[in-house]
Amino acid sequence: MNELHAILDTWRTLDAGNRDAVLATVVHVTGSAYRRPGARMLIRPDGRRIGSISGGCLEGDVSRKAWWFTEGGKPSVRVYDTSSDEDAVWEFGLGCNGVIHVLLERVESPSCRQMLASLDERKEAVIATVVRTHGPCPFGTGDRITTEELQPHIELTQRERKSRFVFLEDCEVFVEYIAPPPSLVIFGAGHDAIPVAAFAKQLGWQVTVADGRPAYATTARFPQADRVVVMRPGELPPIDEETLVVMMTHNYPQDGKLLPGILKARPRYLGMLGPKKRAERLFAEIGVAMSSVNVHAPAGLDIGSESAEGIALSIISEIQAELAGRPGMKLRHRRAPIHEPALEAGVSRERTLESEYASCDHA
Repeated sequence: MNELHAILDTWRTLDAGNRDAVLATVVHVTGSAYRRPGARMLIRPDGRRIGSISGGCLEGDVSRKAWWFTEGGKPSVRVYDTSSDEDAVWEFGLGCNGVIHVLLERVESPSCRQMLASLDERKEAVIATVVRTHGPCPFGTGDRITTEELQPHIELTQRERKSRFVFLEDCEVFVEYIAPPPSLVIFGAGHDAIPVAAFAKQLGWQVTVADGRPAYATTARFPQADRVVVMRPGELPPIDEETLVVMMTHNYPQDGKLLPGILKARPRYLGMLGPKKRAERLFAEIGVAMSSVNVHAPAGLDIGSESAEGIALSIISEIQAELAGRPGMKLRHRRAPIHEPALEAGVSRERTLESEYASCDHA
């Protein structure tokens, strides 16, 4: 279970008990930071926290002060400047060389409940949250809004599938793109498919395992999968252009029967186990040029894997790189920043934001 699912599961439990909690969300970053906008942490009434908003350097301070900052149910934005050379910054484990804006809000507020409900649907969505207001603004911090002035930014966010920070005349807004969880279909329910399903579920993906053998395609073998399908001849589970597919049946004739239907659906990722010559032969037999399809054969990154778990890690890592549009190389060889700069739109006013660490107040 990934952290967003853990937050939502905890929120549903709190909701059933009619108890409050504080949700901390990274809404804007300038410079470098361990987590990016959209990272969340839920702080329970008993002090326990689910999720994270940094590499561990901000969580403690935010947890201690979150209830005070949101006293009376009013949301608050705290700004942590980790780029400072002041001793207070380094004393608390900071030094990421960035400025992190964190929105704190009670989950019982109507606006926060609406946002969490949208996340819980696990569908594509764009959520615009007011982070700061200027002058006679009709909105408040934490409000989820849609205005005529903001609409072009909402449409662009949905089209580009990238969140952004928008400076309007009377307020600053975090326009967040919420992506639906990736859908992974694994053909084959053998022993080596088990860690692939488990790793994918840890990342929060929707996982389907399909096999024609009833003794293998069982929920007992794949307890973390969302669906376990016993396939009938000529049938395939739902696949579309956003689906990720891994073929690991270890059955050459069966792969030859499955491949035409899979290719017809044009999945976003198609990975096949076995040597490249095996895949080339399969494609030749069905009369499709292998070069015309985005197929990964053999599937996975070259990390020297031999065990089932290692091979699963290799495959899931390659899929993650594909989803992110990254080459899957060593980070030390990357010349560009690890994270793309946060997108900003509109004209930024001169801001006089108080940094939490400027005052050195950590009581």
